[in-house]
Parts: sequence; structure tokens; C-alpha cells
Amino acid sequence: MASARRTDQILTVAVRAAPGRTEVRFRSCILSLLACVASFGAYTNASAVELVIGDPKVYHIGQNAFPFSALPAYYGHPSTRYQQVYAASAFGGPIDIHELVFYATSNTQAPIPGSTMQLFLSVTDRGVNEISYRPFDDNLGADTRLFATLGGGLSLRNAELVIGGVPFHYDPAMGNLLLDVRVSGVSPGQSGPFFAALTGDGSGPMPFSRWHDFGIGFDNRGLVTGFRDNVAEPGTLALLGLGLAGLVLSRRRRA
Repeated sequence: MASARRTDQILTVAVRAAPGRTEVRFRSCILSLLACVASFGAYTNASAVELVIGDPKVYHIGQNAFPFSALPAYYGHPSTRYQQVYAASAFGGPIDIHELVFYATSNTQAPIPGSTMQLFLSVTDRGVNEISYRPFDDNLGADTRLFATLGGGLSLRNAELVIGGVPFHYDPAMGNLLLDVRVSGVSPGQSGPFFAALTGDGSGPMPFSRWHDFGIGFDNRGLVTGFRDNVAEPGTLALLGLGLAGLVLSRRRRA
């Protein structure tokens, strides 16, 4: 704030010889410019808080290709459905989920095979190891929402599959989190990246479990998943406040 005021004073001195209305207009331009700069900073100075469920230091880690890659086509299925439930205890508190992240472990140069993928999120009363061998729709929560719809041929970014979608507010106090992935239009014979997955070794409770409509191995297994919440930094909020104040003041002066 002090530096902004000092800039305004220096620039005002440079035009004191001009008529009074010129000085007011000049100040208004500077304040409007500050508003634009501060508002731009509010959109660009956001940091992503990432919570990763499934620490390979604690659990035995493996890899899986489905539901995003080869196995549905490999088994001859043109479509598949995959669900994964995450224990509420794995989250430290409420989070606004802006991005889901899956971590490739091999075949990372291959694109995601061509298909249509829909990802849904909801709060469920099903626990870990309680979603398998049930109708998929029975596991969904009442607040089920479409998070993202994707086409095939996606490329990884730094060995990560990052899926951005409509922000979903998740409060662990309300229940466990359910990810529901629906894949259709898979071309046979295609293969894609494998992603980090966990298999329980009996040493402790798993943070998630899975359920899918082909293959075997559902309980005590699942994909390592990152949840990203984009939040504004404190300095960004201060800049936004400065920008809004400058914009209001400039409009008053013009009036």
C-alpha cells in the first residue's frame, strides 16, 4: 500500500503545472492501472495444494493400466466402469477438488487410448472394501456430480495424468469419497501408460478399494490418487483488495 501511494505522489508532482482536471484524470488512470495489475495477479498467483492418497512408503506399490489404458480393450470390452472409494480418514479436512492426478509408472510416452471417459464424484456411505460385488449405482451418493468428460488420445504431463473438472467440495465429515469412472468406445489392441497402484499387505488398513466390471482383485487395491485444490495466496488477496479499492476510487473521481 505504501509503495502504491508513493508512486501516485511522484507521478502527480510531474503534472502539477497542468490544470487541476488533468491531475485528477492522471491519478484516475494510475489507479485503474493498479486495479488491472492487482486483479491479474489474483488470477495468476494461485498455488495448488495437493493431497496424495496412497503413500508408497507405507504400502506395497504396484501398477495398473485400467480404467484409463489397455486392459478394457485387452479383455475385449469396448466399455468399462470403475469405482474407487477413499476413506474419509485419509483427508485432513474439507477440500475443493479442482484436479485429480494419477501417477504413471511405465509406458509413459504412450497416449491414453481413444475413448470417452466420464468421471463422477460423490459422498458415499460405503466403506473401504464395501463397494465390490454390488450394482454400481448402489454405491453412488445422493450428491453425485459429473466432474469431467474426456476424449482419448490424452498425453501425460511430467508422467502425470492430470484431470481438471468442475470443482467438487468434499467434506470428510459427511462420509467417504467415491470416484466413478465410465469408459466407452475403447478400440481393441491399444495400450497406454500404467499408473501407480497399491495392494494391501495386511500390515494396516488401506485408504481405498476398487470395483470394476471385469478382471479380478478388488478389495485392498486401488490407484494412487492426488487431489488438488487451487487456493489464493495471502499476498494475492492483498493485491486483489488494493485493485478493487483503486478501481472504486478512480470511478468516484471521474464522477
